[in-house]
This record gives sequence, structure tokens and C-alpha cells, in this order.
Amino acid sequence: MAWAQIAIAAAIVGVLAGAFFTVGFGGGSLANYEYSLMRWQAETTPGALARLVGIDLRREHEASDEELLRRYFAYTTELRDELNRPDSDPERRDWLYRARDRYEVQVEHIVRGYVGEAVEHAGLQETLPFFSDVSVPWPPVEFRLANPPHVLVISPRDEILRMHVHLLRQDLTMEEIERLEQVMGQGNDVVAHIVAIGGMAAYPAMVRSDRNYWSVVETAAHEWVHHYLAFYPLGQQWGRSQEAITLNETVATIGGRALAEIVHEQYPMHFPDGMDGSWVTRPAREVDFHAEMQQLRRAVDELLAQGEIVEAETLMEATRLFLAEHGAVVRKIDQAYFAFHGAYAARPGAVDPIGPKVQRVWELTGNDVGLFLELMRDVRNVAELDELLRRLEALRA
Repeated sequence: MAWAQIAIAAAIVGVLAGAFFTVGFGGGSLANYEYSLMRWQAETTPGALARLVGIDLRREHEASDEELLRRYFAYTTELRDELNRPDSDPERRDWLYRARDRYEVQVEHIVRGYVGEAVEHAGLQETLPFFSDVSVPWPPVEFRLANPPHVLVISPRDEILRMHVHLLRQDLTMEEIERLEQVMGQGNDVVAHIVAIGGMAAYPAMVRSDRNYWSVVETAAHEWVHHYLAFYPLGQQWGRSQEAITLNETVATIGGRALAEIVHEQYPMHFPDGMDGSWVTRPAREVDFHAEMQQLRRAVDELLAQGEIVEAETLMEATRLFLAEHGAVVRKIDQAYFAFHGAYAARPGAVDPIGPKVQRVWELTGNDVGLFLELMRDVRNVAELDELLRRLEALRA
């Protein structure tokens, strides 16, 4: 059984590495800022293989799983608030990091187990080769709490489109971010935007550690869906077109959210007020952010279609300032911002028609995440999505 699990893990790493290296990596101006995915794999794959063959590297704790989660996310809340104070104390930050890190490996193990049980509940296990009596969640759930890399997105000015995507170091300063955006967006043809991401489906996946409990569980489940899809036609299309990226991200959003709901049903967690890892002192939003962004995206698409590039950019900046005045701060809104976030077509505020179509498949499968993923995994493009919808609607009728 152990050698079979090692083979599984090696296959996952190979498939996902192939998928991620379809993302563009640049030299020149980016040479000193690139993120090394190979280094991540080298540092984390041995631990993942150890877990797959049953070697437990966790620290021992007397506390229950629930208490360990409460401690970890309480420290996360305190840390987020400290980091966002104008007079943040470096010594207190360091102490909070050390205090939280004592529980990190254990929290990873707990959430990994919760998501794995949700996958089993959804019926997404597979029988191991040569071991017909052994079924496991497929692929094995693997993630690490981490600080994922930044993503540099380059889009043409006259169209919202991911032209190029580069992974950059996670320790970039704001000065470096703004300078790189300026350098990569020089000229009149393209814009560049650097985004901090919540997770990444390397293997093990990266899940952003400075988020609340719900976000960590949902992101871990979201990235597992990418791992699952990597072995099927849909996942193997990732990176080949904007359409393929949007299909994958939308399916992962819906599937990950559904698996997270199963986790919360099976393992309900109750945190003291404001101690679930959320940023307690975040300013309240006085506007419907998603509605405002949806309206802006539609207006920008219309202006760009008419060749009114400057007008579209002026509108994006005016909207950004309006949102900031009402508690919704966005560092910069431009064509590349929408090119990145628009791929998540199942999220509130999205305008891509792929979102409602995939959502309709979800509804027609009776909100059964196992069936939903088994149907969507073979969809290669929107034409095949439309055909799947036609067949499901006919069955319903």
C-alpha cells in the first residue's frame, strides 16, 4: 500500500507541475523577484510523502482538536489586528507569530482530515491499484498553511484578458510592487497588476495562513478540487485559455464551497466573538462592494468595446476612490485586476456568463458535490458545458 501511495503522490506532483508551468515566467526585469515553485516542492514534498505512508510528524498536544483550532485562530486574529495598527509593535508581532506557529502543524492535520472526510462523504474515493479493498480520497488531501506568492497579471489596455501571469516572491514591499507594475506596464498597450492570492494548487497546496477558520477550510477544499480536476480533461485545460481558467476556477469555487459546508455540518466550530481569525478592526463597508464592482465591470467592458480606453480607466479610478470613501479599500483597479478576479465567475459581482451556467449545473445535480464534479470534470470548453446543460435540462423535464 505504501508504494502505491508514493506513486499516487508522484503522479499528482507531475501533473500539477505541468499545469503550473503553463504559466509564464519571465526574465529581465523580473529575474530578482520570481517565486520558485520548485523550491516549494522540494521543501514540502518529503513531508507530504511521509504523511501518505503513515509517518506522523505532528507535535503532541493534550488539547482537543477544537481547542487547538481556537488557540490558533485566536492568535491569527490578534496578529492581523497588530499588523494593521499604525503603531504596530515588532516585538509583539514576533511573539504572536511564534505562539501561533506552535499549533500550525496540528491545525493542518485537523483541517486536512476534515476535508478528507468531506471528500469521502461526497463519494469521491478511489480504489488503490492492486488493493481492491482499500479506498482513499482521491487525490489525497494535502496542503500547508503558508504565505503564497504574489501573482503578476498583465492585460492589454483595450481588452480585459490575462495575457501573461508570473509568480513573484511573497515578501515584496509595496514600493517594489508599484515599481514592478510600472515597469511591466510601460507603454500604451498593456497594464500590470500584482495580486496577493489566498491559495495555490501546488502539491501540497498553499493555503494562506492569515485568514479566518472558514476561509482556511474553504480554500483547502477549493485547492483540493483543483488537484482532483488535474487528472481529468477540465483540469488539463487549465492555462490554455481564459475560458479554461474561468471554467476551472468556477468549478473549484462551487465544489470547494460545498465541501466546506460538509465540514461545517460534520464538525461545527464555535469561536469566541471575533476570535476566529478575522480582522476585528476592519473598517465597515458602507456600500455593496460586489454590486458596485459588477456595475463597474459592465461599464468598463462597454467602454473598451467602443475604444474608449481613457474613459474606462478614468471610471475605474473614480470608482476606486468612491469605494475607499465608503470603507471598501482597493489598492488599484485596472484591466488586469478584472482579468484576474473575473476568472472566479461563481463569486458575487462576477459578470462572466460561465458563472450562471456552472451554477445551473450545480442546481440540476441536486447540490450533490460528488455528482457535480464527476460531470464537470469531463467538460473541456463552453460548448461542452452547454451540451451538458442541455442534457441535464432534458432529464429534468
